[in-house]
Formats: sequence, C-alpha cells, structure tokens
Amino acid sequence: MGAVVVILTACALFLGSGASYGKNHASDYEKWDTVGKRAADESLSLMSKKGKVPQKGKLVVLTNAGYAEVNGASTQGALDGLTCVTGATRGRHSLVEIHSAPWTPLWFAVYDKASGFCSYLQVDPSATKKQTDISAIPLSDLFYIRSLEKINADYLYGHATEFKEKLAKKVFGGNEFRIVSIANGIAEGAPAYAVRVLEFHDHFCPGVASGILMANYLKRHFKPEPGGRYFVHTVEPWCKEDAMLVLLNATPGKRGYAASYPTKADKSRLVPEARGAATIVYRRNNATKTWEGLVLAFEWPETTCPKTGNPVVDKLCADLWYLKRLEAPEDFVKLIKAFELPQGVSPKDWARPGVDPLRQLGLLQE
Repeated sequence: MGAVVVILTACALFLGSGASYGKNHASDYEKWDTVGKRAADESLSLMSKKGKVPQKGKLVVLTNAGYAEVNGASTQGALDGLTCVTGATRGRHSLVEIHSAPWTPLWFAVYDKASGFCSYLQVDPSATKKQTDISAIPLSDLFYIRSLEKINADYLYGHATEFKEKLAKKVFGGNEFRIVSIANGIAEGAPAYAVRVLEFHDHFCPGVASGILMANYLKRHFKPEPGGRYFVHTVEPWCKEDAMLVLLNATPGKRGYAASYPTKADKSRLVPEARGAATIVYRRNNATKTWEGLVLAFEWPETTCPKTGNPVVDKLCADLWYLKRLEAPEDFVKLIKAFELPQGVSPKDWARPGVDPLRQLGLLQE
C-alpha cells in the first residue's frame, strides 16, 4: 500500500488542502471528492489483497459520477478524487464517465489492465446523508456493494459459465455488461472518439459499433463542406443512433436528426434493392443550394466468435471483433441510393408527419 500513500500525497499537492480527508461540514465538491478518493483507495486495497499491486497508468476507471445525484446533490467532485488516487484522466480516456439517469445509484469501477481484476463499489445514499464527515463513515456503510472480479476478455472466454452465475448475483450491481464491455474495449485500444460514444450509450454492443462504422463511412465518403453539417433521418432505429448523434453532432435539439419507427408491414413494402435501408443522411451543397443524400444499410456479417451460452461474454467477443474493424466501414455499410432533393426542398420537409422519405425516393412498393 506504500504506492497508494505516494499517490494520495501527490494528489493533495495538486488539489490543495481544501480537498483533504476529514474536513467536517464539507461542501458538495469536497464531500464527493473524498468519496471518490475512498472508492479508489479501497479498490486498490482489494486488488492488493489478491497479490496484484496496481500501477498508475494501467488503470481504467468507470463511473456514473457527475450524472448520478445522491440526496439531490451533484457527485461531480468524485471524478477528481478518482483521478487523484488512480491517475486515470480524461486525456488518456482512462477516466470514463458513463451516462446515467440522475436517480440511479452512484457507482465506481476500477479495472487493472495488467492483472485483469476489476473492483466495484456502490454508494449507500443513506450513509452520506447521515454523516457530513465522509472520512468517518466505515467503508462497509459507505459502500453497500464492494466486490472484485477478474474480467479481462481471455479470462472470461475460458470461464463463461462461472461468470454467468456471477451475473445472476449482480456482482457489479447490475452494471456487469457496461463495465465488462467498456473496460475491455478500452484495454484493447478503442480510439478516443469511440470511447465518447460508449460513454453516451452507456455500454459497448455490436449495435453501437454499427453506428460508429456508419459514421466513419460518412466522414470518409460523404463529408459536409467546410462549416456544413449533416441531417440524419433514421428509418430503422437501433443503438447506432447514439453513435451518430455523438460523432456527427447531428441532434434533434439542433434540428439535425429525425427518427421513424417502421412496422414489419412497412419494412415488407421496401423494394428488393432497398431491403435493409436503415439511415438517410443529407448534406447541403452550397454551390447548387440543394441537399444531397445517401440511403444506407448495414450488413451484419458472421463473426469468428464462438457461442458460449453466456450473452455477456458472447457480446463482448463480438464487440472486440468489430473494434478491430472500425477503420474498414466499407466492409459493412452498403450504399442503397444517392440522390439530390429538388430545389427548395429540405430534409425537414421529408421528415414531417405523414411524409415517408422512402416513398419520396421510390423505394416502397405501392
């Protein structure tokens, strides 16, 4: 534990005395900064008890701190406490902020890439409400879940059945797939832009990988003009939407994203060459003052992953398979049709209630 003391000392120098342990009646920032430090410190202690001394620079920290609220208070300060002790940072995308609703429990996971161990701690809100001096709360009261599991991909592939039993016990408070998929994705070298998507989507799945691939295809083959933007209209929504929202900066709030939810009957009316149509993407041509568009599909290939009977492990294998192929979007994204809107017509005109863009493009059987 000597290394931990060194980290904490450096932390105190960096943040100043206002963030130290043991300050009574602390502000919300100081309170949650201390919670973050204690969570990280306990994580390192749990790992050390297994004979695996964790090292700064080899740790990935995942948490919903900043999104989760405890007793109506912001938990953002916990992020600084975590960085202090673990050395995980945003710049190295090793401090991962998982999107969650404010009413969800506050949790912390610290993953050691070197050993494959991951600690998990979940805060008991009643403990922090009763006691203002966070350093005085026993760990067993502050964190009502404290667990340590080995979750590196190779280990899970060989222990899929055993880990399935642990999933049923919710050893990570129900966040097992979130933590396993994102931690392993980062350990396998997920690029920074992909990590942003995983944070927003709150887990790594083949569906969100398809959205990353589709966005990469567009950035390579259908870039907007300088200062331009995309308008996206999904005609078959799935997890890909979250990736495209993040990577293309096209959102409903900025009037750049529309979604239609087709029925099976709707999809059965697609002309044969348009089967699988999933997304329509537009960009404005400044020279002609018109909007150009592409209708895209995503082709799901067979991966090389075996079926273990554990859905978390099987999805993890598929995730890492796609991760190695993010720079080859052409292998997955299919162009169904390129077109140009009539002069004076905008994508929003084709996204209005009662208007079907696929019908407008002649891709539906009447």
